[in-house]
Amino acid sequence: MKDDLGIFGGRHERDDGSSEHVDVTELREVLARQPVAGSAAATSASASTRRAARAQQRAEMEAVRRRKRRRRRSTLIAVLVLAILAGGMYVGFRIWQNHRNEVVDFAGAGDSEVIVRIRANDSLDDIARTLAEHQVVADSGLFAETTAGDADVRAVQPGYYKLRTHASVAAAADALVDPANRVGRVDLIPGRQLADVSANANGKTTVVPGYISEIAEAACVPVNGATDCVTPDELWKVAETALPSDLGVVDWALDDVSNAPDRSKRLEGMILPGPYNVPPNAGALETLREVISASTAKWNQTEIVADAATAGVTPYEMATIASIVEKEGLTKDMPKVARVIYNRLDVGMKLQMDSTVNYALDRAQISTSSEDRKNPSPYNTYMHTGLTPTPITSPGSAALAAAAEPAAGGWKFFVKVDLDGNSCFSVTDEEHAACVEKARENGVFD
Repeated sequence: MKDDLGIFGGRHERDDGSSEHVDVTELREVLARQPVAGSAAATSASASTRRAARAQQRAEMEAVRRRKRRRRRSTLIAVLVLAILAGGMYVGFRIWQNHRNEVVDFAGAGDSEVIVRIRANDSLDDIARTLAEHQVVADSGLFAETTAGDADVRAVQPGYYKLRTHASVAAAADALVDPANRVGRVDLIPGRQLADVSANANGKTTVVPGYISEIAEAACVPVNGATDCVTPDELWKVAETALPSDLGVVDWALDDVSNAPDRSKRLEGMILPGPYNVPPNAGALETLREVISASTAKWNQTEIVADAATAGVTPYEMATIASIVEKEGLTKDMPKVARVIYNRLDVGMKLQMDSTVNYALDRAQISTSSEDRKNPSPYNTYMHTGLTPTPITSPGSAALAAAAEPAAGGWKFFVKVDLDGNSCFSVTDEEHAACVEKARENGVFD
């Protein structure tokens, strides 16, 4: 039967007008071999394709998972390696640190000498650091830990100590608490003056060292067999030429010190009595400044400014009054001596104090002669009215208290009536004459 579509006619006309022969039988065979949609063969092929796709997908996913596992294993290995390295570094650091912290103490009593300063309010740790800085001990922590329970070390006073470098902790601690190793220490007593003075006792004349000589002696400390000591003359030069402010003079005395007529006496009374730490082997300016500055701190702890205002005098005048009281009376008589001075100043009487005459002569004794009292020195209160230009000594606390709170009374005279220094006080000339006669009888003066 002829196909009504003309497909199987055997010849097919092309678009260009030519024709070609089509083998219909061959075409039918080919079509018969192709799976028809919905047939079992087609379904089987589709399932096979899907399985292949899933297998491919599973393979791809498995490959991804393998890569992830490899990355996790690599990360874990890296973390473990880092942990091992970090642990090793930590252990190494601890070993290094422990080795570092194992301070080797010096052995023995030490070798070369060195001066070490312990300051006020230094703690045990401060002391330990100072010793380590000066190579006295190997390590500050070791010293502090070892001596933490040592009451003597903890009680060490401020000052200068001559110790040895490269000493064991035990040896350094023993040396620090040994009084023989404390240097630069001077105890200035009340009633002394800056200059040396001569004194007569039992028919013999002796020299009493003044503050300048005592300071120079305290400052001279041999170190490793060598000395580099400041001399009294060098201290005197600084005392006479340096600015009072550079020396640390107390503020209320700066003008009076600067205007003193005798430069060798201008610092008189500015160094209060008491213990001082003098820097060993320092220069003259540093040495004197250290002492005067420490004295200024003591002055500032007193009530002299307020007491002087109450008494109607300046602080410098009160210091001068106290210095005369110190020289003129025993402690029990000081409030009365202070009253005599105030009473005389109030009425314009000359003080007529033998201590002021002797001060000008650099002499320490009870009485003066008529010839002594002719000395024109501004310190001669037999010739000049009012107070001396400067204090005549360093007043102690009792003299300062007497100047601040003099006894109540009308006395205008007093005289030492025995060689022990006891005084007789009087209001009138007649009473005073009787006291003088008593003093003569006791051999106080001719």
